[in-house]
Amino acid sequence: MTAAAVLSVGLAGCTSPTTETPIVVSHVHAVDYDLQRGSAYVATHDGVLSVAADGSVERIGQWAGDVMGMARLGDTIYFSGHPAPDENLPPNIGVYELSVPIGEFAPISLLGEVDFHSMTIAQSSDGMALAGIDSATGQVMVSRDGAQSWAAGMPIGARSLSWDANAESLYATTEQGLLVSTDDGMTFTAADGAPLLVLIASSPADVSTEAFLVGVDVDGYVHTSPDGVTWTSIGLAPALTDALAVGNDGSIVVAGIEGVHRSEDRGATWTMMAEF
Repeated sequence: MTAAAVLSVGLAGCTSPTTETPIVVSHVHAVDYDLQRGSAYVATHDGVLSVAADGSVERIGQWAGDVMGMARLGDTIYFSGHPAPDENLPPNIGVYELSVPIGEFAPISLLGEVDFHSMTIAQSSDGMALAGIDSATGQVMVSRDGAQSWAAGMPIGARSLSWDANAESLYATTEQGLLVSTDDGMTFTAADGAPLLVLIASSPADVSTEAFLVGVDVDGYVHTSPDGVTWTSIGLAPALTDALAVGNDGSIVVAGIEGVHRSEDRGATWTMMAEF
């Protein structure tokens, strides 16, 4: 990894809009793209950053802990990780919720129990489906009631996790290849024919194009699939990509310590949204 990039960001939701705090973007763990606001949200070692369409960057709220897993539905970001240095909390914070854009945050479940290193969320026919990978055990955990209760699934040690658009199939990238579960992570089978992916994401249910999966393989190539079976590769992801998401317009967004990039042509070309 290259030397950490440094930027100054304003604190969104603070009483003084002129307050600035230096943030070292030494790690990027997740990204999300909010088409309605034209913003990308980036999970970092120092909280959740918001990247606006004009390239400006600010932290959402004042929580500056280590955000590992992150997933958004509507105006709520769900995240997991480790507390900020000044917080008297267990090392694993469980699941928090963060409101966009005002920045209010609160723990909602599993405090002191888990640290999800990857999270995924989707709106299913019977409500919200949230899933994460426990970093300590590699176990997949799934909630279908707003993160209030959780069912423990199979330990698989995955790098990245994603529902399909309707939260019916759960995909996981592993060293052995792409796996898929149709029973909320209780069992997984190999997704035959899939490339060896490191990152995976899905378009949301209300995407303006046909729903699709997208992944980045071990060599940095971007692959898309309508069904998890047939995959097409068009181009390379930007260097040092660590996180991947799909917007409601079908655009692909990636993030890493060098910044945030967006592609409107399935990874053939990229536009930088913000440089770190």
